[in-house]
Amino acid sequence: MARAATEGKLPSDELLTEISQRLTPKALGAFVPDSIMIPFALRQALMTVISPSTQALAGAGVLPLMNDIVDTLDQIPLLIDEVANGARDFVPPPESVRGAARRNYRARRTLILGYDNDPLDESEAIEELLKEAESVTRMKRPMIQIDVQRKTLEGNHATPLLAPPLDIALRAEDILGVDAAKERLLYAQADATVAELVRWLEEGGV
Repeated sequence: MARAATEGKLPSDELLTEISQRLTPKALGAFVPDSIMIPFALRQALMTVISPSTQALAGAGVLPLMNDIVDTLDQIPLLIDEVANGARDFVPPPESVRGAARRNYRARRTLILGYDNDPLDESEAIEELLKEAESVTRMKRPMIQIDVQRKTLEGNHATPLLAPPLDIALRAEDILGVDAAKERLLYAQADATVAELVRWLEEGGV
């Protein structure tokens, strides 16, 4: 359904039938038709009605952006399933990365951002790892001050990827209003991420 919407199309009869069958409780299954068909004339009439809005959104770059978002979201369940099933095909392996960070991480300021609805979040473990790195550094150079901050924001694993290009966001905000654009284009949480990064950079005098 989302894919059809991002392409400015009505869902196919086959898709409507599948959705109806999936959402109908089994007890009511006998009352669901084997197939759902939108008459051709009605489909054409509906397309005529929505066409101006579709063209306006496409011209503003909103529909292509939404299509990219659907592509991103479509990968998340597969990624979660792979990790849950034990996928560990990372190079270098996580233990090597942790060991290198513990021994060699020397940044004076670090901001760790996590999200409250991210099943893959490891920000707490990273914070502990960097505190160990700080202890190693201070043993060698006790006068060094190291600042590690960790913030948990609203969002999920895909939140940083959902921000549209700035020109598209600005055009959408001009058309829809700032709050409505953030809600409809799903970048309110990504915007909050940017705000937190800007705060941290300004705090450091960058």
